[in-house]
Amino acid sequence: MPSNTISLLIPDGEAPVLMIVLNCLSEIKGIKIHVMSDDADIPMKHSKKVFKFYYRPKTESASDYINNINAITENHDIDLIMPIFEDSIRLITKYKDLITVPNKLALLPSHSNFEKAIHKGTLINYLKTLGLPYPKSQVFTQGTTPDLSKVNYPVLIKPIESPGGGVGIKVFKDAPEFLEFLKSNDSKGDYLVQDYIEGYDIDCSVLCKNGEVLAYTIQKPNMFGGNKFAPQISFKFVKQDDIINQVKTLMKSLDWSGVAHLDMRFDKNAKNFKVVEINPRFWGSVEASLFAGVNFPHLYCLASLNKTFETPNYKLIDFMLLKGLVKSIKKDKTQLLKLNFIFNNTPIKYILKDLKPTIYRTSLFILRKLKL
Repeated sequence: MPSNTISLLIPDGEAPVLMIVLNCLSEIKGIKIHVMSDDADIPMKHSKKVFKFYYRPKTESASDYINNINAITENHDIDLIMPIFEDSIRLITKYKDLITVPNKLALLPSHSNFEKAIHKGTLINYLKTLGLPYPKSQVFTQGTTPDLSKVNYPVLIKPIESPGGGVGIKVFKDAPEFLEFLKSNDSKGDYLVQDYIEGYDIDCSVLCKNGEVLAYTIQKPNMFGGNKFAPQISFKFVKQDDIINQVKTLMKSLDWSGVAHLDMRFDKNAKNFKVVEINPRFWGSVEASLFAGVNFPHLYCLASLNKTFETPNYKLIDFMLLKGLVKSIKKDKTQLLKLNFIFNNTPIKYILKDLKPTIYRTSLFILRKLKL
């Protein structure tokens, strides 16, 4: 294999961020992308960006999963194993000793620090010990009641084990409304009870190695999906020294290796930025960072292969995800005429360059509808 070619295995092809990670990697010549998935019907298996696709049925055994990774790595001369979403990262960090060639693993945090970052309650306690700003919070588990004397209204609650996308997040404006929720069946499960912060959301994406930030972007949302807790679908890249300094302190303390996306919020009363949660994997707007000048998946490969690079400077652009573009066009049909913006500030060009996955995805959708 030529020295300038990287053979890369993504072992969690069913991850919702696969398409955008592939779009970023497709900008770099010489990367052969192998994709393993427990879903035989993922649309991206038809992408010309995928060199080879492997379907491996899901089992309850972690060793089966690791053995599948080991077999593909050995049989297909894989240079780098790069999980992209939390389920796979969790398994691989936990059972790293079962990987036959651990030196081929992409940069990953320790399992304990991964769990510390992803668990909302644990993270809040950790931020407290570091002395970093955080939303006043308390955890309550099913069958228990939070200390209402410590609750300030409006109050926000979110599931400890959230599926993401803002699912399960609720805000209550007063005590009667909150108490009514606590008495209902909807309150079953483990929740984080948190002061609702008056202010605005802002996010920081990072690539780290041994606690050092190698690359980052900061973006401020200006449009969300179905509700204000849903993922951002349009935003502007910004510079903010207060944020990156705070993030560097946190990542250093965690000795973080790999990528992460930090959800933060500016507290307009306290006049500071608070870390709300850490997503210890690739995120939905990673493609946007590419347009701004930071190709996180490619830099992740380079850093994992011990290649050095200068911390990239990113452009302060506006960007819309496809959902944002559709929403914008629905509001104002003249947005269709802004072709320069559409091709340079949205990911539409990647769909046009690689139509097979979209056609396959649409066909599956139509077939499911016909069966209803």
